[in-house]
Amino acid sequence: MLNAVNTVMDTHLLTPVGGNAAPHPAARSESPIKRYLVAGKYRLYPFDHSAKPYFDEACARLNVALSDYSFANNVIWLAQASGFYQIIEGCFCLFALNGNGLSMLLPPLGEPMRQQRAFRICVRIMDAYNPSPVQARIDFVYHDFLKVLDTDILTGAPLVNGELWHTEVTNPDYIYRTQDLIDLKGNSYKTKRNEINQFRRAHPNHALVPFSRAHESAARALVNTWMQQRLQTIPDGSFEEFVYNLEMERKAIQRVITLYDQLGLEGLSLFIDGKLEGFTFGERLNRDVANVLIEKTNFNIQGAAQYLFREFSKVFADCTYINVGDDLGFENLRRVKMSYRPAMFGEKIILRRLLPE
Repeated sequence: MLNAVNTVMDTHLLTPVGGNAAPHPAARSESPIKRYLVAGKYRLYPFDHSAKPYFDEACARLNVALSDYSFANNVIWLAQASGFYQIIEGCFCLFALNGNGLSMLLPPLGEPMRQQRAFRICVRIMDAYNPSPVQARIDFVYHDFLKVLDTDILTGAPLVNGELWHTEVTNPDYIYRTQDLIDLKGNSYKTKRNEINQFRRAHPNHALVPFSRAHESAARALVNTWMQQRLQTIPDGSFEEFVYNLEMERKAIQRVITLYDQLGLEGLSLFIDGKLEGFTFGERLNRDVANVLIEKTNFNIQGAAQYLFREFSKVFADCTYINVGDDLGFENLRRVKMSYRPAMFGEKIILRRLLPE
């Protein structure tokens, strides 16, 4: 059982651990200086590799098959923000600090009977740190979490600490049957089969090998190539958002390459004539669902992405489903993910305070 640790402090600064602070598992680090965030009377610890056992244990209790409920996924995408956590009422509570203030990435992870109490405290933590109550929110809520919250009799909206909260459906995850991705049977997958066959004929000297540290520099070079190729395809009217998301993705990819061994991921590298032209990383969310974190190939090589995706699906042949995450709201990415005929969608909800007008 995870135990709550609440340390009383009266500063909102990032402060080195030491002095009279009670030691917490999260405070142990190879670095001689570990920093934490204080909000009200709560000390929030940096979300880094030392938090992985606690995060994984909490997620295992919930068994949520969404891509956001992965330690690796959160660590790599937090390149654009600072992640912090605390264990409250036996639940793992993950926070993000960025230009929009302190918010939560996920609802409290733990036993349902404890989640509501934990979330009430989390709201107080966000309110203690943020200058405005409108900044309190959770970004990736699985649907069943709403069942543990009180609801308003008149509106049916969630009630937290006596206040109404608003729910907003956001981009869902795309979830496929693994065997469908391996077999690519039927007319729906005819184009995919043709692209793969064309790739194999055009590149007989290709090789697929498990990703290793020896591939790191070549993978980073491919990321730079991929960035240059993507910047040539900016959609009309969305320049700033496109470039921002592209830079977020670049940082996430660079981070997962750095942390690959620590995160315990599965990976494949695609070589053509001895040159790295594609790589992909994934993991098992649970016994039934795998999660593809990253896949990158040289855009100029036709069929490389389709070939790599099918071969990587075979790595998870023992899983019933493969989750490839959401589409970030991009229409071209939505079309690609829909073309693989998802078996289902993983619904995700944003939960935020509904302020009176």
